[in-house]
Amino acid sequence: MEIRKELHRRLRRYAGRLKSILPTLIITFIILVPLLVVTFEFTRPPTEIWHHFTSVLLPGYFQNTLLLLAGVGAGTFIIGTGTAWLVSMYRFPGRQFLAWALVMPIAIPAYINGYTWAGMLDYTSPLYTFLRERYALDTGAYLFFDLLSPTGVIIIFTLSLYPYVYLICRAFFMSQSAAMLETASSLGHSPVRSFFRIALPMARPAIVAGVTLVMMEVLNDYGLVQYFGVDTFTTGIFSAWFSFGDRSTALRLAGWLLVMVLALIILERLQRGKARFDVTGATYRPVRRRQPEKSRALMMSLLCSVPVFLGFILPFLTLLNWTVQTFDGVVDFSFVRLTANSFLLAAGASFTGMAVALLILFSLRYSGSKILYFLSRAATMGYALPGAVVAIGILIPLLAVDSLVGNLLQQMHQGSLRLMISSSVFALIYAYLVRFMAVGYNNLEAGYDRISSSIDESAASLGSSRKRTLRELHLPLLKGALLGGGLLIFVDVLKELPLTLILRPFNFDTLATRAYEYASDERVAQSAPAALIVILTGMIPAFFMNMILTKTNARL
Repeated sequence: MEIRKELHRRLRRYAGRLKSILPTLIITFIILVPLLVVTFEFTRPPTEIWHHFTSVLLPGYFQNTLLLLAGVGAGTFIIGTGTAWLVSMYRFPGRQFLAWALVMPIAIPAYINGYTWAGMLDYTSPLYTFLRERYALDTGAYLFFDLLSPTGVIIIFTLSLYPYVYLICRAFFMSQSAAMLETASSLGHSPVRSFFRIALPMARPAIVAGVTLVMMEVLNDYGLVQYFGVDTFTTGIFSAWFSFGDRSTALRLAGWLLVMVLALIILERLQRGKARFDVTGATYRPVRRRQPEKSRALMMSLLCSVPVFLGFILPFLTLLNWTVQTFDGVVDFSFVRLTANSFLLAAGASFTGMAVALLILFSLRYSGSKILYFLSRAATMGYALPGAVVAIGILIPLLAVDSLVGNLLQQMHQGSLRLMISSSVFALIYAYLVRFMAVGYNNLEAGYDRISSSIDESAASLGSSRKRTLRELHLPLLKGALLGGGLLIFVDVLKELPLTLILRPFNFDTLATRAYEYASDERVAQSAPAALIVILTGMIPAFFMNMILTKTNARL
């Protein structure tokens, strides 16, 4: 009898715990649906179109994608690591400004940077016109090389994405100990040799993490590679879906793209191994910046200025000039509505993402469920998935729901009320939640880590319910993390292109899609106002990231 009672008590306790986390479990499972859909497609037999893709198109997709990954990875490694080392270790003219300005290209999405450079280097551009009229120079279509090529894509990606490597490496170099470098100097190593023999190997985790983020952005891009005519897996997904009308082939391509992303993640984890890369300890002392010779200091200023000028200042000024020229013809009531669509969509996705992240983390804090922890970590994988993969993975189940609802309504003689969830704002919000929840989740998790569990225990001892504890204690303490995570999601949604192109409702445009459409119609100047708003909004988190790094450096 006692055993039976104890068993009943345990079952009630487990049932109560399950009931308390069941909504959270359902939400995390829904977020994982796109990943499961893409994975499931590999178990189904391929179509004839897939055989055509594998024999004719797939080798080119592989070749171009790997070429871009290798070229952009190398370029961002050189620029990001090199500039981070210079601004962290040396004093030179303009260092304080350049340390901040080197972050700014991250505010310009790669596809906007590509449109801008293509417009600047067009045959009729002011630069080419000046060279022809002033020096009678036969520029041809391109002066130095064909920009609309894999080489041009690599250059644009490198100028747009090197800040990912720069930010992580700069944070690492600012926290390294002077003892290591002083020891190397005492052994006769020059500063250059110390960099290659000591600083660079020690920074390997930071470098690999930054380059991995860059490669994920390259795999996600559609606007730049499509405009420059370079076929990759992402353009192949669009082609299979919209040109061939084959969902199965689109899903298989999405699956292979997912495999490439997971391979990058696994390689990034494996390269760490069990090696230690500690830079602090009992002998830790912050590094003091050196004052190089005047000629070298000027060279350092020049080296750090080039990526800022090419990656941000020149494109930004060009877009500003085009905005002034096209303002009257582009900025009207429809443009205001377009901007409102973009900001309301970004705000809705930001609120949804932070609300779901808060629900999951709050449930984890009190339940300690291992199943919920595993699902929540898996649910944050969406940020590593290209937008096209997320969109295809969401569109398939939503189309099935549309079909099911349509059939049910038809049986009820209400076919005219058929729902179209797959082409609604709901589908976009859902996709943004899957794609960007990790941004808010990680930010909020860091905020929760700073809240001691003793606060919850004290509140419970005073008779406060969990909901009241959340409302009156957690939310005020998490305000900064909620705002920060929400802002990052807002900006990411505003810049997102491939996902929005696939899932947007009919006759519904955003700033990103409008800029893409103008550029695709060879009206690059008209895309400037929409692109400029995206860039100005993207500058906000870039400013805050630099401010955090500056404060960290001041403390060191």
